[in-house]
Amino acid sequence: MTLDNLVIMTINKLATILWGVATLGIATAMATPAQASSFTVPLVGGNGFVNATITSGGLSIGATVYDSVKLGDQLFSDFSFGGDVGAGDKLRFVLNQDVWTVNFREETSLGVANGTLEYKVKIVAISTPPLVFDTIIFDTDISGLGGSTNYLATKKVFTLGGTPLITLTSTNGSDAFGSILSFNASPIKVIDTFTSLHSNSLLQSSTNSFTQDLDPPSSIPEPGTILGLLGVGGLGMVSRFKKQK
Repeated sequence: MTLDNLVIMTINKLATILWGVATLGIATAMATPAQASSFTVPLVGGNGFVNATITSGGLSIGATVYDSVKLGDQLFSDFSFGGDVGAGDKLRFVLNQDVWTVNFREETSLGVANGTLEYKVKIVAISTPPLVFDTIIFDTDISGLGGSTNYLATKKVFTLGGTPLITLTSTNGSDAFGSILSFNASPIKVIDTFTSLHSNSLLQSSTNSFTQDLDPPSSIPEPGTILGLLGVGGLGMVSRFKKQK
C-alpha cells in the first residue's frame, strides 16, 4: 500500500469514530425547517465538518433544510435516497488533511437491510490546470453474523454523462479503494448500493472519502501527516459499531 493510500485509509477510519466527538453546537429544529440552497461548512486551519439529518426535502442542518453542502473546494448536491436509507438518518461531511469524507449512519432502525445513497460531487476551486478527482475510498460497518458473505455494498462512480469511472465493493465491512485520476473527472455522480444477504446482517454506517489533485499529481503526503492522525486516534474515542469480520 502506498503512503498516499495509508494516509487516506487512516483518515477514513478516524472519520467514523469522530461521530461521537464534538459538535458545532447546531441543534435540530423541532418545527418544519426553512428552505435554503447551500450550506457552507466553516473551516479552521483548512479543516472542518458538519452533521446533517436526512429529511424528505433535503438535508437538515440546524433550523434550515439545504439541498447542497459546500465543504472547502467541493460541493455535494443532488441527494437521493432509497430503501431503508431515508428521513431521520444522518450524514456527516468532513474535510481533514485534504481528504473529503461523507459518512452515512443509520439512525431510525436496527440497520439497513437494503438501500441506496446517491449524490453528485463537484470541485468548485478554480485553478490552472483544473483540479480533478483522484483516490476514492469505500468502507462500511456491518452488524450481525460473520465468517461468510452476508453483506454486500457497492460504490459506483460515473461522469454526469453516465460514463462509468470505477466500481468499489465492500464485503462484510471490508475496505476498497482506487484512483480515477486518469479520467480528469469533475463533477462526478456517486451511487452507493447496500444489500443484505442474510436477515441478521445489517449496515450501520458507510464511509466515502475523496482526494483531488492536478493531472499529473502535484504533491506527495508528508510522513508527519500519518503521525498526526494517529495522535487524534489516541484520544480515547471508540467506534459505536464493531466491524463484522
